[in-house]
Amino acid sequence: MATKEQATDALVSVALRKALAGARVEVRLALHSSGSELQPEVEVAFPQGTSSRQRNAALLLLAAQVELHTPAQEHWFVESEVLDDGNRGRIYLVLLGVGGPWPTREEAERGLQVLHSALR
Repeated sequence: MATKEQATDALVSVALRKALAGARVEVRLALHSSGSELQPEVEVAFPQGTSSRQRNAALLLLAAQVELHTPAQEHWFVESEVLDDGNRGRIYLVLLGVGGPWPTREEAERGLQVLHSALR
């Protein structure tokens, strides 16, 4: 019998696959706007004609899936934004650092792994 967490994960996974159908998805470590930190992110380019509601729902589902895949001991926030042309959006992790104010490369790599697992 599936746990509540497994059932929720399965439900979000199915909805996310449908919401991202036809979209181009890129997972990467981007340079934070401060220029000094790496930031794990998923950028999604939606097909022309995707409505803003479809785009927003897909980004929310992806953010939810990332939250579901994030281990409890990790210290980051999951954020989303629509990019300038409206046909692209991104989910990114705001890394808070472990044991200090600055995130480590290892934390960024763990975040990247979580993003990849959320898209499987």
